Amino acid sequence: MRSIAGRLLRGLVVSGLIGGVVLAVMVTYEYELLSPNPPPLWKTVREIIEHVLTPFGVFLLLFGSGALLVVRRLENELKEIAGDVRDAAQDLRSYQTPRDALPTELTPFTDAVNELTSRLAAHARRQEAFAADAAHELKTPLAILAVSLDKLPAEDAAPLRTQVHALSDMVDQLLLLARSNAPDPTQRRALIQPDALARRVVAELAPTAIQAGRQLSVETDSPKPFNGLEEAVAASLRTLISNALRAAPEGTEVIVRAGPGSSLTVIDGGKGLASGELDRLKARGIRADRAPGGVAGLGLAIADRIAEAHGGELITCLPDFAGLSLRFPEARPS
Repeated sequence: MRSIAGRLLRGLVVSGLIGGVVLAVMVTYEYELLSPNPPPLWKTVREIIEHVLTPFGVFLLLFGSGALLVVRRLENELKEIAGDVRDAAQDLRSYQTPRDALPTELTPFTDAVNELTSRLAAHARRQEAFAADAAHELKTPLAILAVSLDKLPAEDAAPLRTQVHALSDMVDQLLLLARSNAPDPTQRRALIQPDALARRVVAELAPTAIQAGRQLSVETDSPKPFNGLEEAVAASLRTLISNALRAAPEGTEVIVRAGPGSSLTVIDGGKGLASGELDRLKARGIRADRAPGGVAGLGLAIADRIAEAHGGELITCLPDFAGLSLRFPEARPS
């Protein structure tokens, strides 16, 4: 038994057995049961029951009941703190256990956990601040580079302008990711309607789809709202749609499905990505289409990080169909 109540019960049983042996020895000595002239057996048994076993049993019962009540109370306090920790984790907030919330015997443990969470929170803030600062610093040279490309011949500037535009989009995504991980939870509590968001992003990318020779449409399947930073989620969805437009054969249709529930799914006519391959792409930032001379392949990795910052995940739709899906927890009641 690994629970405190189980260990307490086991301790009481062991204590009772030891106490019983000690009492048996004392009763044997007190009543001279081993003497040449022992008292009558019935009188000895009655004396043992009335003056030894009954008080000892009542003591064990009361002591065990009181101990179990204390354990149950401590268990309820731990459950309340665990609920607060889960709420903090849902909002990506650091949590510090109050020193007076638990018995003093647990203070070394709570202090160690509080120190760990404080250091992790500080490290996360430094990382996100660095990402935001780096993204801001990159905006200026990219803007200067975009202006400088106007001085080049059109045929030379076109491919370079595509790369600069892609890098600028990636910098914007990094800024949105930093905002998604911001300590202020109010930035992630806006109510997002999946169907409305899907229609808006599809309308923005419709010209790109037509230029690529693909069709782009929206479907709904009982969508439900979720909480988050809408522009960050929209950036993740744009990444999935852009990848699908590249991967889908020319002339095919790319479908953006809102729902079921709080999910956004992009379905294309390509081969799809297996779960293991998707994990590799998210971890290493490799382009799924493996096109030579492409832009840096951090799109899926950033989309996955944004989904994770909202308590969701990016998963593959195989084996049902080719596509990727952003899954989010449904909106919590306010």
